[in-house]
Amino acid sequence: MAVRSDASAEDEPPAEAGKDLGSSSGGSGKRALSDGLSLSISGAVGSLAGFVSWLIAARIMPQEAVGYASAFVSAFLLVAGVAQLNLDSAMMLWMPRSGRKASTLFWRSHLVIIPSCALVGLAYVVLEPLMATTGAGDVLPVWAGGLLFLAAAIGWGLWGVHDFSLIAVGKTWWASWRNIAFALARIGMLVAVGASLGPFGVVLSWVVPIALWTLGSAVIGGIYTRKFAQLSDKEWLPTRREAVSFLGPTTLAHWGTVLLFNQVTVIVTQRFGATTGAAFFIAWQAVMVIDIAAQRFMQSLSAQLARDPENSAAHIRASRKRLYLIFLPMIVVGVLLARFGLEFFGPGYAQADDVLRVLLIGMIARLVISHELGVRQARHDGVGFARLQLISTAFVIVVVLFIPIGPADASGAHPVEQLMPVAVGYAISQLVCAVAVIVWPRLRRRNVATN
Repeated sequence: MAVRSDASAEDEPPAEAGKDLGSSSGGSGKRALSDGLSLSISGAVGSLAGFVSWLIAARIMPQEAVGYASAFVSAFLLVAGVAQLNLDSAMMLWMPRSGRKASTLFWRSHLVIIPSCALVGLAYVVLEPLMATTGAGDVLPVWAGGLLFLAAAIGWGLWGVHDFSLIAVGKTWWASWRNIAFALARIGMLVAVGASLGPFGVVLSWVVPIALWTLGSAVIGGIYTRKFAQLSDKEWLPTRREAVSFLGPTTLAHWGTVLLFNQVTVIVTQRFGATTGAAFFIAWQAVMVIDIAAQRFMQSLSAQLARDPENSAAHIRASRKRLYLIFLPMIVVGVLLARFGLEFFGPGYAQADDVLRVLLIGMIARLVISHELGVRQARHDGVGFARLQLISTAFVIVVVLFIPIGPADASGAHPVEQLMPVAVGYAISQLVCAVAVIVWPRLRRRNVATN
């Protein structure tokens, strides 16, 4: 990203513009509450829309078609998450301080994300042609399917930057409303074309709204960042060192997250076939919802340690207790109701109930990792956070890539039961990481005391 390299230590970032462009109140407390609610609502809308859209897809098209569609969606989400370099989070930190440079910061982020997503997306399509063929369906040439994949990746890479930039300049509720409208458009389009077009219908229900909303949000974001800039008489941009020091470790950590959430399902579909991959995808989503919620829950520890650093040990212990009290019962309920929940999607998905149960058992060990990730983030240990997230993800990727699988049936498909080693491998890999998180610090302290 192009940033100022000549900023001196004496440069002071301007305070946020005096006029609040979007909040109904000028109070910082109310503004912070509105910002948090907007982001929470946007996230909740996305999760609910995802659940509804995949439930509809499972009901109106064959399971194999859902498998191909889910691989396409997971892949472009992965590309967007890897290639946008965590610039969405950076906008929340940098945009309020940028003053007269707000519009410059907004558009420069586009100049980084668009080519980055295009290059990573192109490499992904070349290495995995399934994305282009799924994107083309039976309607378009394969190269056009590849272009649809790139368009989706670029649009989704810019999505968070648009959300966070609008919030940062005071248009707090624009993010929520545009996400609600996007969810309705996506579900409506899926209902309209999904049954007749199969996986290509799912592709269109994502790509078309993403393209339209991205273009519209870019225009709106450009207008309001320019208005925000006109209200300040100061200007600020991060130095290269500041940009790298923030984006470096946070991007690595973000890569671990998006690889775990998205690449695992793509690999399963590649190795086991689309029908079995669809069943795994739905089970994996249930586990990842808990994972995401646990990590977001732990983000509050950062604020607690910032307010009361003297009692950090007590806050860390209390956060661990609260995490287990909230999420362990959720896991138990999930284990008990696994088949009931999957039956909503259809009998083919319900065959993965035991797989889901084992994945949820592995989530118990994952809670230990989630807590440690929250602690490292609260202590501003960006490198340690990234290392743990990447290692715990790498174990899962290796398991999914290399664990032996049984022979396919006469049709060339693998039965759902063959997913069990993958689920067991996930549970064991997370257990190993959790044990390391608990034991390794104690061993280090013992060695220090001995020496």
